[in-house]
Formats: sequence, C-alpha cells, structure tokens
Amino acid sequence: MAKLDEKDRPTYILGYPRWVRWCRTGAVALLVTAAAVRWLLAWVRFLQPLFQVGSGTTEALTGLDRVLAILAAQSLYPLIAAHLRLPLAAGVVALVYDFLPDLSLADDGLAMHTALGWRVIPWTTVTVVRIASFEASERRLVLLQGRWTRWSPWPRLVSLCLGAGFQPGVLFTSAIRDFKPLMLRLYQELRKAAPDARFDDEFSSPSAALVLEPVPTLDLLVDEARDEGWPLSTSAQVMAAVPAGLVLVQALILVLEGGAWWKPLAILGLCELEWLIGTLYLYALAEIFPAYVELREAALLYPPTQIPRALLSVPMAVLVAAGVPFLAAMLGLAGVLWAVTLTALLVQQMYRLESILPAMVGGVFQALFQFLVLVIIFS
Repeated sequence: MAKLDEKDRPTYILGYPRWVRWCRTGAVALLVTAAAVRWLLAWVRFLQPLFQVGSGTTEALTGLDRVLAILAAQSLYPLIAAHLRLPLAAGVVALVYDFLPDLSLADDGLAMHTALGWRVIPWTTVTVVRIASFEASERRLVLLQGRWTRWSPWPRLVSLCLGAGFQPGVLFTSAIRDFKPLMLRLYQELRKAAPDARFDDEFSSPSAALVLEPVPTLDLLVDEARDEGWPLSTSAQVMAAVPAGLVLVQALILVLEGGAWWKPLAILGLCELEWLIGTLYLYALAEIFPAYVELREAALLYPPTQIPRALLSVPMAVLVAAGVPFLAAMLGLAGVLWAVTLTALLVQQMYRLESILPAMVGGVFQALFQFLVLVIIFS
C-alpha cells in the first residue's frame, strides 16, 4: 500500500456524515489524551520522592548519590507500563482510522485516509468485494479485501469482526458520500485491472446483521437451526470468540496494571461453562412454553446472541490499552445488557411468544453470571 505524495493529496474526498467524523475525532482525542495523561502521571509519581524531605537511609547521602538511592527504591513497573501504553495507543489510533475510513479515487487504486496520511490500495491487489444487504433497510456494507498489506493487523481485524476471514479488508457503507458512483467506478476499474476479482453480492455477516437488525436476524437463525442450516462447529467458533476477546482484555490489564495470573484461566472456564448453561436454559424452556426445541438446536442458537459481546471486547481492549479501564468496564456492562436482550429476543422467536417479558426472567441469571466475569476482569 503506497503512500500518496503531498502534491497528490485528493481534492475530492468520499467522507461520512458529520456525526461520524466527530465520533472518530473524539475517539482519537480521548485515546491520545488518556495515554499522555497516564504517561505524565507515571513520571510524576516516579519522581515525586525527589521533592520530598529525605528520611531513613537517604538522609546521610548528598547530591547524586541521594538521587540515585531514591530512584532505585521506586518500582519501575508503573513507568514501564506507561511507556507500553504509548505504542499501544498509536496502534489503537490506527485501528480507529482503519474502521470506516474516508476514501478517494486515485489513478491506480483506491485512496484510503489512515492515521499516517493517505495510502493507495492498488486495484491489482484486490481479490474480492463483499456486499452485505439487509432486509429491513436499504443500508449496504461493502468489504474490499485483497493482498495490499502483510504486516498491519488492523485491516485483518476489520475482516475478522465481520466474519469474512483474516484477509486484509477495508469497510465502507452506503452512508458514504456518492456511494453509487463509487461502486460503479469500483466495478469498472476492477474489471480492467483485476479481472479475477470476485463480487460477492450475497455476503452475509451475522455480526453486522445482529447489530443492525437483531429481530429479523434472530428469526432467520431460528429457521436455519431447525433446518440444520449450519454445523455445530460454527457455533463453537462463535462461542470461542467471546472468551478469546475477554481473555485479551484481561491479558492487557495484567501487563499494564498487574494482577493474578489465574484470572484469564477463570474467564476462559466460566465462558465455556456459560455455553452449556445457556444451551440447557433454552432447552429447558420447552417445559414451560408450548413448543418443542431440540438440544442441538439450543446449542446452535445460544452462541450467536453473544456475538456483540465478542465485538465489544475489541473496543474494551482499546480503552484498556489507552489507560481508561473505567470506560472499558462500562462498555462491558453494555455488552452484558446487549447479550441479555438478544437472548430474550431469541427466546421470543424460538417459542413464538407474544411478549419479551416472560423471557426476561432467565435473563436476570444470565446477567449475574456475565457480571461475575466482568468483576474478575476489572477487580
């Protein structure tokens, strides 16, 4: 992915509505400020004993010997953690820019605005264009994937969050400026420069669908599960993404703040136990509501309701890396509420209930269980 010279900077930019740009700018400002403040406070706390009246073993020392003795008595771990946050925060800023970036059209490719300036994705490196449509709206998600980068993990993370593999990807939506002309130009350029590039008009992203249209998506998933539309291994991969994301958050906390080594193992065990409990919960409801649900069907359907929790673990890790674990914990609570609501909606769809209220009773126990996981992470 080549960098554009300053003289070739795009004059016609395909951007998003103002509120999207404000959110991006605000997120970057928050992350940079938090990392800088934590770095400054770490140095202040490290040097603070130098400005206090000496006592004990340092009273008899003078000059440089006294300074070295005081500094040697300080713990270096907070200072090292503060310096680790700086490259982590830089990577996080790059991730924010790689998600729904501003675009432009260059002579030999698609120009993308990154944290380091404008970069060009050559048309010849594009392998597939995935287009996701939705039933209840005219909204479109477009994921452009290819081989334009080898080392950067952020474009790969974008594809992974959408369930499109680990190939680097650039995501944009129909909310971008001049969406239809952009798609037409994209099609024309790829037909000339990369005739082997594939246009996948039937791409389906369960994670995006659950976020944007949860009710019709859950209804569709229930029908597919009854028709054995996907294997159990797919649900296993989805359920594994939840503890993987939460363990990543805990690992960052352990590196930056310290803590008990057993916490990631406890989180992994509790999240895998959650799948069993959630499956048995959905299956046991057949004794209360007038419907029959197979155990395999319940095991298939519980993991998709936890997809938003897995997605939210990414910004949670971002906030922890930037030095604002309180906001990460609040985001975790929002993920618990989201998962409980989706599970209640799933129960309503599975048992064809007229109201969501009967399904919310079991949601209380689910919320307590997931809250326990958050307590282990942030305590």
